[in-house]
Amino acid sequence: MPATILHISDLHRDEGSAITSGTLLESLRLDRERYIDKDKLRSPDIAVVSGDIVLGVAEAGAEAALIQQYKEGAQFLIALTELFFDGNRERVVLTPGNHDISHPHVLRATELTPLPDEPERRAIVARQLWDEDSTWRWVSRDFALRRIHDRPTYERRLEPYADFYSDFYQGKRTFPMDPSRQFAVHDFPEFDLVVAAFSSCFNNDLFNRAGRIHPDCVAGATRQISQQVKRGQVALAAWHHNLAGGPNDQDYVDADVLQSLIDGGFVMGLHGHQHRPQFLEHRFTADRTRAMAVISAGTLCGGPTTLPSGRMRSYNVLVVDAEKQQGALHVREMKNGTFSLPVWGAAHVTEFSGSSLAFPLKLPPRSRSAMDAAIEAEALLRKGDPAGAAALVRPHDADDLARRVLLEALIELDGWDEIQTIFNPPRCAAEFIGLAAGLYELGKKLELAALIDSEFAKNSNDAAVRQSVALARARLGAG
Repeated sequence: MPATILHISDLHRDEGSAITSGTLLESLRLDRERYIDKDKLRSPDIAVVSGDIVLGVAEAGAEAALIQQYKEGAQFLIALTELFFDGNRERVVLTPGNHDISHPHVLRATELTPLPDEPERRAIVARQLWDEDSTWRWVSRDFALRRIHDRPTYERRLEPYADFYSDFYQGKRTFPMDPSRQFAVHDFPEFDLVVAAFSSCFNNDLFNRAGRIHPDCVAGATRQISQQVKRGQVALAAWHHNLAGGPNDQDYVDADVLQSLIDGGFVMGLHGHQHRPQFLEHRFTADRTRAMAVISAGTLCGGPTTLPSGRMRSYNVLVVDAEKQQGALHVREMKNGTFSLPVWGAAHVTEFSGSSLAFPLKLPPRSRSAMDAAIEAEALLRKGDPAGAAALVRPHDADDLARRVLLEALIELDGWDEIQTIFNPPRCAAEFIGLAAGLYELGKKLELAALIDSEFAKNSNDAAVRQSVALARARLGAG
């Protein structure tokens, strides 16, 4: 089943924001009605929020203000979940951004350090400034040097975000302080989709604005999604920072990380940070067999001073179809000039001369065996997820074991049309019984009469089949 994804970023929630959460939510509800009606899109199935939940604070001792911002962000996202996903918070994927870092933590963990007088010492510090795990920070605006002297406090600079994260997911998910574990996998088998959310804030702070994803997070995520990739689910990565910047910028993630993500099976990437929508497709093989579509969302709530020249607030609606190996990007843009009361509509994105763009998805070949798929599908059935179970075994409907699990899942889902298509003619007693029930539910009396008079029914000695035939004859007689 294709998935529709609401991709929002850079919410910058703050109690003193020019746009209230209630007004923002209502504007998104009204726009949803527009794109469902005019663009024939489905209501979103999941949401990806790619960082900068809050505006953040830069002053020492401002933790209370930061906590209040997170309360504002949580209230908005909970209300969004109620409106779009019937309160299912697992349908929302969260990643942190640079604004989500607690600057009070960073200020407490660092200290001003005098510039060394000796040229040799200055040269050593200058070299160490560019080390990946450097404890030195150069504050250009103050022409000053700072040093991390309290590493435990520094490592807790995303602690307020972690508290917000745990509260949002009601304790079912937690955000670790260990940067090598700051990723989360969200599996949506019913949509043939799996999403890995990464922190791109490894070693990021207000004095070191570079974006980076910890290598162990990439390795851990590719390992966790390997089975989903093998069975043909679209693997999507989400993070905050963009992939390129100007010659004097460092505030972006090194695009080389895409090679590792592609190698692990990811075919899509979503990010924010740059406050403008963009579609990029990076290919790393000459035969064009491996690719990753990278898509940026604009800012949902940024004000005039944070918007790039010629841009307005915007967000994305994406459609991802694993079966057809196709994706589509639809950009929604604020169409009026009142930042406290936005009205959204289809954007005109100059990069692709319109509001939408279709693109191929280069999925790795499926290598999941029918037996493995059936075993996993049975486990999903026991957990009460017939839709996920059906998604796993549909590609293996020629296999007897997979067919049995698929039939059971479809019966739970009342998938009678699909039962008629796949299990006619029946191969076994269970398929006969399921097909007979499906034909009756669909009101196809002629087909049901033909089934109970078929050679399969006449030659079967199975008591359950004979009972199903008798029930069908009674129903046809009563009708």
